[in-house]
Amino acid sequence: MRHLGGEMAGWTDTGPAGGPTYGYLLESLVPVGGRVLVAGPHDLTLLAALRAYADVTCLVRGEPDAVSLEAAGFDVLCGTLAKLTGEYDTIVALDGVGRLCSVEGPQYDWAESVRVLHRSLRPGGSLLLAVENELGVHRLVDRITPTAAHTDADWRPLGEYDDSKPGTPARLREHLITEGLTPGWLATAWPLPAAPTLVIDEPRLRYGPAGALAAAASAATGAAYAARPVLSDPRRLAATAIRAGLGPELAPAWLVLAFRGPGVPVTLPAAVRGGGPMPPLPEGRLLEELLIGAALRHDLPALRRLLTSWVAAAPEFAADNVIVDGDVFTVLDQSLVDDSPIHRFAETLLAGGYDHPWPHAGDVPSLAAVLLAAAGASFSGDFTPSVAPDSVREHEERVRRLEEQLADAAERTRYAEAELVRRDAELRKARLQIDMFSGGVGYRLGRIGMRAARAARRRLRKTP
Repeated sequence: MRHLGGEMAGWTDTGPAGGPTYGYLLESLVPVGGRVLVAGPHDLTLLAALRAYADVTCLVRGEPDAVSLEAAGFDVLCGTLAKLTGEYDTIVALDGVGRLCSVEGPQYDWAESVRVLHRSLRPGGSLLLAVENELGVHRLVDRITPTAAHTDADWRPLGEYDDSKPGTPARLREHLITEGLTPGWLATAWPLPAAPTLVIDEPRLRYGPAGALAAAASAATGAAYAARPVLSDPRRLAATAIRAGLGPELAPAWLVLAFRGPGVPVTLPAAVRGGGPMPPLPEGRLLEELLIGAALRHDLPALRRLLTSWVAAAPEFAADNVIVDGDVFTVLDQSLVDDSPIHRFAETLLAGGYDHPWPHAGDVPSLAAVLLAAAGASFSGDFTPSVAPDSVREHEERVRRLEEQLADAAERTRYAEAELVRRDAELRKARLQIDMFSGGVGYRLGRIGMRAARAARRRLRKTP
């Protein structure tokens, strides 16, 4: 272990960058046999896989982290980024540059940190850098502000106020060019910067099949945020951003491969999920989106048509796993079999606060029964509710709908009470009239008078 100066004794950086997706990218982007600097905290599994085909040196600021890496057989530099020297064929900074400075040294902003890494590249070398997007989906749904200290590591929380940090993919490219680097491959990382499970290159995300890409990003985001408290459902936000063509601008992070000198052609799949490339994605719209749109318009014929076609073409797959192109239904992931997909869609409608034509169906079983009837299907078995993000906005929407239902019920109750009072008054009046003419003295006198009048009328008629 080589001490650069500024190392932090007793300090460990938690949550290192890692995961099989990053592992696949390193294997594809880092040249075999080169001298590689891994800057910042990275998962030990990732480093071990990289060491199998490259000469790896790790730069960390925490002394306990450095000791652990040295014990694992790595060449380690311990200290602050400001003391970094040497030249490398490749520099990997998948954790970004925010955790490379020490409290014992100068506090570099984003641009200054990238400049130091640039100087440490040999001519022709490459920099693989992750850049967190401060306006990414993960930030927009986070209940914690990034500009306030929440842990000991946040001694300088700048968040979106680091003016040197680019805020869009276009500005990221411009900054790298200004720095003297040649941007090459640029991709977006979902759903979390430290350990993404889905990486899609920018052109594919912007111009590719929006329905299938939105479904992939929504599924990855939902898995990462299951049962986590958030401001708003990140699945809806991710899918909406991609459908609107704003996926690159709202991605949680950008991954860029830049070169010191002329760029080198890079061949990578357009989308990577887990530890390998995604299969080709079909064109068309997500079935769930079409169903929700028809429900919002109260378009009952369209709903029946979609539901019956769904049951006929893909009855074992959820609506967020089926792409519709005309009359063709394509399942995105055949391994995700669902034993109650229509119940799942009913749950989506209610949990998201979407309007639909059956306001009386206020729970999943009731709404699912209506949808099953519309689809001409039946259901036998138990439905297991899904674990969704714990969203404040969706909670507020459900409370609002409950308040509307309570207000409607209260109005119906007031009307019913007023009708009861009116009809009770009419009933009392009718009873009084009945009592008056049902055997009293007045009633008998009236009958006698009526008989006398009839007799007098008959006599008058007989008189010539």
